[in-house]
Amino acid sequence: MIYSIFYKEWIKIRYFFLALVCLNGAICLKIWVDIRQQLQAEHAEMIWYQAIHIQSLFYSDIRYIPLLSGICLAVVQFVPEILQKRLRLSLHLPVDRECLLAIFLALGLGLYAVLALLDTAAIWAVSRYYFPVEIAVSSLTTFLPWHYAGFVGYLGMSLILLEPSWSRRVFVLLVFSGFISLLFSGSGYCRLNPALPWLMLLAPLFFLTVFQGGSRFQQGEVT
Repeated sequence: MIYSIFYKEWIKIRYFFLALVCLNGAICLKIWVDIRQQLQAEHAEMIWYQAIHIQSLFYSDIRYIPLLSGICLAVVQFVPEILQKRLRLSLHLPVDRECLLAIFLALGLGLYAVLALLDTAAIWAVSRYYFPVEIAVSSLTTFLPWHYAGFVGYLGMSLILLEPSWSRRVFVLLVFSGFISLLFSGSGYCRLNPALPWLMLLAPLFFLTVFQGGSRFQQGEVT
């Protein structure tokens, strides 16, 4: 049963996931082309000066792509289930509600992790090819809050879609939006890294709130 649910979710998402892979790949390719063109048009010393001293992020085009990917995965995963009332039918299967939601979230977050790894590998390769290893390492740590924003965005959108109460939806939207805005605050390399470990302690809480939303969805609470 668990395998069947997992496979059904993959069939539903697979083409959209491939579209997200193409989108993320296209953005990474654009970053590589932009750096290559800059190095051909300007002196390498100027590009290095901008990257090292001014801390200009040459990969800023991908800044909001992880968040967009996470939100879109949640929408594609849950909107058809809710609008076509398939989720209510699934909740009557001989599978616990928590187990069913865990399967949904495991697949969604797993696919998001694949996208995050692909983006990270691409940015690392570009950084390591054109810049010193210190810049490549800093690009990875600068990337972490953006990846975390995508993770939170996926869980937040999932919770909003599952919530039957509009008042709670608005509250959840405000809370998650404020937290995600914090993850994008600052500029330059690794600005948020000192606080990031503490912010990541909230990840289990965000994860558990989706199960609470699923419980209210099953009960059909509306306020």
